[in-house]
Amino acid sequence: MKHYFFCVALIVFTCCSAKAQQSQESVQPLSKKAIKGFIYGINKNDKGDLNITYKIAGDNKADVFFENYAFDKQIKFISSSDANVPKEDREDRVKTIIYATVGGCTSFDILSMKLKLHKRVLQQSWSHEKQKYITTKVVTDENIKAKNDNGKAYKGIASYESSVAGDETFIIAANDKKEKKQANPFYILKISPDLDITERTIDISGNQSLVYCDQLANDDVIMVFAPKKGEGDPSAYTYLRYSIKGDLINKVPFKSPSNNMLIINMEEKNDAVYFCATSTKSKEAYSEVFEDYASISNPCFTDAQNDQDLRWENKSNEKMEKFHLLKFKGDQMIFASTASVSDFKSKFKASGKGASAYKGNKFSISKFFVTADEEFLIAGQLTGHAVIKSGYGSLGNTPTGSYMKTYLDIICMHFDKNGELKAQYGVERLNDDKKSEIFDIRQNFYLGSDKKTLYWEMLEVKGAKGYSGFMDAMNGNLTYFPHYFPRIAKIDLSGTNVSDFTVLGNQKYYLRKDFTGLFDEKENSITYVGHDEDYKKLWVNKYSF
Repeated sequence: MKHYFFCVALIVFTCCSAKAQQSQESVQPLSKKAIKGFIYGINKNDKGDLNITYKIAGDNKADVFFENYAFDKQIKFISSSDANVPKEDREDRVKTIIYATVGGCTSFDILSMKLKLHKRVLQQSWSHEKQKYITTKVVTDENIKAKNDNGKAYKGIASYESSVAGDETFIIAANDKKEKKQANPFYILKISPDLDITERTIDISGNQSLVYCDQLANDDVIMVFAPKKGEGDPSAYTYLRYSIKGDLINKVPFKSPSNNMLIINMEEKNDAVYFCATSTKSKEAYSEVFEDYASISNPCFTDAQNDQDLRWENKSNEKMEKFHLLKFKGDQMIFASTASVSDFKSKFKASGKGASAYKGNKFSISKFFVTADEEFLIAGQLTGHAVIKSGYGSLGNTPTGSYMKTYLDIICMHFDKNGELKAQYGVERLNDDKKSEIFDIRQNFYLGSDKKTLYWEMLEVKGAKGYSGFMDAMNGNLTYFPHYFPRIAKIDLSGTNVSDFTVLGNQKYYLRKDFTGLFDEKENSITYVGHDEDYKKLWVNKYSF
């Protein structure tokens, strides 16, 4: 019996120790100097020690001091000391951008989709802490006309820039005319840095609707078109991929799983392009159910990127009957799957109380993850709109009475390698007040060391009213801003189960939006660095997957 109790005690001790080691935490008071500063950099040395550097302004604006806080691999505090940070000197530069918009700031053109070209000249300086050039001054920002303007009036659809300095601007456009029954060609307009314009007709025939377009990481632009009513089979969609120079790379005619498939998100993984989509119970063509997609911006349209985008948002906001997942690779569609919204209720798995199954509402996708076995997890939130009752300062000086996007219930969908629904996981939000729901919850996934467990990370939001940064405080710009804190749960991929969420820091410590976690691939761990609400204590947590 004594041996039995000893074994039980040993097992309990071992389990508790393993659980404790998975999350290691340290809280360290900051010096009076560091309290007045801000985090400048976070890094690990060759031994795995963590160094957190604060930048502190002196009484003289030209004086800048640095203080370093060091922690070992087990997140035990080592020491704090003054630090010297080597500067990487890069010369200031002037950058010229050619970009496109639609509409304008008067009652005569606010709803117009007529394409306008602009030339912006920026003065930029190198930022060591952000490791990139930042704009210090807008030298000029003016409307322009292309040199070889052919006199056409174009309707703006989308505008993309090349990541290569000096390359052309890529614009998707159509003729600016109102006749809906006539075929209206879509064009690619290339605007060179010398303001030469080149027009190419997009490789589709007949009267088509633009369902979706986006830009890939390598600058290629993808598009999906659907035939309008009366153009034959309404499910005969077309997927196109163009280089940033306007050359056709892939054209894939495919049968859509719905006549009115609405694409809500695109992801690129392992040389494949994935689309998440929904559809209504209607059998009508896309053009009869939804508005053409148009993501180009209007500088004075506050409710959406432009008037057509607002109409698309409104029409896409109704409840859907089906959810679709599509995969394209090269010149082939690999699969196009369909899950009925009613299926989500029977496959719903909740973490804790208060969560509910997906009912077909519109949602925003935060993370699209592909496992080693090519299963898919899609995480996001239901979206809505709130009426702004007062100005929101640095959120864009949003006028009173206008709408702001809100982020509501948390969604996580699990599909197999063929795009078939395996499960939906849900969890209740911890903060659902008005000032928290105007910020989205960032979500991510990390594979466990056993390759069978997936860790679901959420950076939950607690909205706060005050100054979101040093410059806001200097200018007296009172606004709302997000405090982030991490929550983590485990998903059993084979058993399609989700554990309860662990809240790190017990909602007493918050992450900065610029430093939301330092992932260590060798250790398969993530280190969080944050503060208490008064910015007087430094909080560090290392979580091992």
